[in-house]
Amino acid sequence: MKKHLEQPDGMIKKIALTASILLFVLAQIFSFYVVWASHQEKMDLLKEKERKIFKKATRSFASDIAKAENESGAQSYVANYFFRKNMPEGCALYQAGKELCNTSPYDFDTKSAGLRDFESGNYVREENLGGKHLLLFYSEYQNRKEEEKYQCFYILDVTSVYSESIRLIVREMFFSFLASLAAAVLLVFFIKRITKPLQAVNETQRQLIGSMSHEMKTPLTAMRGYSETLLHVNLSEEQKEKALRYINSESARLSRLSEKMMELTKLYEPECRIFQEEVLLETLFHMAEEGVKHRLKEKKMTLLREGSLENRTKILDADLMTSFLINLINNGIMASEEGGVIYLGADESALWVRDEGCGIPREEIFNIRKAFYRVDKSRSRKSGNMGLGLALCEQIAAAHGKTMQIESKLGEGTKVWIEIP
Repeated sequence: MKKHLEQPDGMIKKIALTASILLFVLAQIFSFYVVWASHQEKMDLLKEKERKIFKKATRSFASDIAKAENESGAQSYVANYFFRKNMPEGCALYQAGKELCNTSPYDFDTKSAGLRDFESGNYVREENLGGKHLLLFYSEYQNRKEEEKYQCFYILDVTSVYSESIRLIVREMFFSFLASLAAAVLLVFFIKRITKPLQAVNETQRQLIGSMSHEMKTPLTAMRGYSETLLHVNLSEEQKEKALRYINSESARLSRLSEKMMELTKLYEPECRIFQEEVLLETLFHMAEEGVKHRLKEKKMTLLREGSLENRTKILDADLMTSFLINLINNGIMASEEGGVIYLGADESALWVRDEGCGIPREEIFNIRKAFYRVDKSRSRKSGNMGLGLALCEQIAAAHGKTMQIESKLGEGTKVWIEIP
């Protein structure tokens, strides 16, 4: 069974979706934790506040009872009096299981009340009674005559606090949901935006590889055929020489093709960086002329300079711009008749290469910027044109933040330039 590889753009969409869902879930968990922790902190602060109030009241009550015992003995009505005097509303006082005073609407189980004592007999716990949320505070006091202990209870209804907390939780979770959803959408947007150039590069490189494979298929097939013929068929010396010359010329063309493909692929990379410096045009033009002098000599053509060059400099990447000019000159050579003239020029705002060759149809000017595109395919193959020169020049211009301009007329020639002030 064949396993199809997933396309990169599909993988990127899945990564963006997974990342956004993960962010959304984590944001919800964090928001819930923050809201829950905030609620717990509020309850802890409330407990501490009321515990201090209850503790202070019970100390005052115990002090008054102690004084009463010293003077005349603490009768139950005396304890009741001091309890009402010192304790806040919602308290109850018991002795030996007997209720002495109760200002709350609840009865208390004095047998199990002291099971969770802490902090010198004071404790607090949460109760849920009939749908109400209550805080129950408890304290014990032992009188001096070693009689039954006094049990002090204080109950605080915090149902409204819980209700409000639930409303806050719902509201905050709702806003957190909206914020998380917005963050997830933004994450998807930014991932797509960040990866869009990578997708474009991937698609471009995929097309380049496909075009290169197609470009290499014909000469490789022919070269293999010639080599098999040389190995297995008796040929005349003239036929052998013809086959070897073809193999030699096509291998040289494929070598040039691979070199240009490597250069072009690097320029398509988003992280492509160029080194721009102030370059003397005289030096730049000399390097370009050195690179094409053999081809000019082969076709008995002349390369002339035009424009104003004297002591003129421009800010650019010298190596890339030399390649830019060489490719344009080579295109001009292929488009011109033997013995023609190519012009290499510059002024205060631009660099250009101009020829007086066959020209380009107006409707083809956009297409010729594409890699491996040829206007006249049969003529281009004979001349050795691979259809990469202008694509390479287009990317060199883009690396400089510029756009390559083309102006051409059929039968009159072509001018290609880049504006570099």
